[in-house]
Amino acid sequence: MGSAREIEAQGSGTSHVKPRLWAQFLAVIGASMAVGGWAVGIGIGSLCVDQLSRGIGGFVLTEEQQVWIVSSNFLGTVVGSAVAGKLSKRFGARNTMLWCCVPTVAGFIVTAFAKCYNTLLIGRLIVGLFSGPAFVLHVFYISAVASPQYRGFLALLPDIVYMVYVILSLVLGVYFPWWWAAIISAALFALPTAVALLIAPSDPVYLLRTGRLSEAKEAARFFGLPLPDPEPNTSGEIAPRKSTWTLVKQPRHYRPLLLSAALLLGVAFCGYMAVLSYSLVFLRTLGSTLDATVVSVLLCVIRIVAVGLVSVLIDRLGRRVLLLFSAAGMTISYLGLAAYFYIPSLAPYTQMPLVMLILAISFFCMGVGPVPWCVIGEIVPARLSDAGGAALVLFYNITSLAGVQVFPGLLAALGIGGVFAAHAGVTGAILLLVAAAVPETRGLSLQQIEELFEDKEEGYTLVTALPISPAYSTFSSTRGG
Repeated sequence: MGSAREIEAQGSGTSHVKPRLWAQFLAVIGASMAVGGWAVGIGIGSLCVDQLSRGIGGFVLTEEQQVWIVSSNFLGTVVGSAVAGKLSKRFGARNTMLWCCVPTVAGFIVTAFAKCYNTLLIGRLIVGLFSGPAFVLHVFYISAVASPQYRGFLALLPDIVYMVYVILSLVLGVYFPWWWAAIISAALFALPTAVALLIAPSDPVYLLRTGRLSEAKEAARFFGLPLPDPEPNTSGEIAPRKSTWTLVKQPRHYRPLLLSAALLLGVAFCGYMAVLSYSLVFLRTLGSTLDATVVSVLLCVIRIVAVGLVSVLIDRLGRRVLLLFSAAGMTISYLGLAAYFYIPSLAPYTQMPLVMLILAISFFCMGVGPVPWCVIGEIVPARLSDAGGAALVLFYNITSLAGVQVFPGLLAALGIGGVFAAHAGVTGAILLLVAAAVPETRGLSLQQIEELFEDKEEGYTLVTALPISPAYSTFSSTRGG
């Protein structure tokens, strides 16, 4: 049964089309490096606060100003992600990511030449604002340009790339003052992004949606995607557009959107950011001599290795298996952390918190962290990828901010053991959600994935969701039956 669906995923009449993996890889790397602007912003924010607190930079930040400098990149991303849908609808995901590189670099330049808190804050907000759209759009661009058999692997590359950029910015801070690190990091993110995205075209789904059929066919040939020649349009009519709200009310649209929101809610409150924030506390308790930079780089390396492993397995084992394994592993690791602080007899095992901490991070990176973004890029309907994708990322950013804000209160009320027991409850809920509701999308075309959420009586195809000729088949030739 599974083999038949995988064969069908390549198109019943276009199986001769051979995917051009190098072209798809180039586009994915370009989109991944576009997100690098957001990642570099995280690293540079940490460097600014760290070095300015040590007198490097010519002005001093208060504790409140330090908080705003660190969070300004995130706040800018919230706004940028909110407008990503409109930009993508007008210009396409690829063009939006490409041209947002220019103001993002300008933001880094403002940051580098800042001589006071206000200028530094403005530069940080600019970086977050214009790197926000890439944070949203890379997910759907990758899903649209990747063949089903490679989509899982390619969808996880951004996670590795932006972790490399975080490490790069932190390491540059060891050898350069933060203003030089900002300029160098910006150049290393923007130049390769521009080269890759100037070579790779817009995705065929966007080009079809805007009625540019010849360009869509050229893009499909570039990526090696099945896109047959359009049949003659006898009616000469264009499929009518429907409002976003009309589309959202339909079960085949709101079901994947609600499932995506539930997954992102779990990611935001699963405790990963709390684990990163409090890892140094555990290390100091154990008498570790590692400094903050070494610990931060170590955690990034763990994530890169884990995601690299998952990228190899995701198209072999499937999305559900990895999510279930990851959520179960995180639940067990969190329960181990909670047990250490609740059970006095475990006190002699001083390495237990560190081991459980590393395991929790590793399990997160092997499923719950990166895989939901791959799933969301696949299950969000094509016609709602702009507005729906922007809304989902905005929702994720807001809930993540809320999770960080409520953590100190939870810690004071529940203690360290209670907080990690609560996180175990969240990851346990993710486990149940995946088992009950998340479909397996491995090897399926985007049209087949949309069909998973249809009512049986609905005669719906991806073609009817696009404002182009009804006679034009998007991903496969005429379906039998």
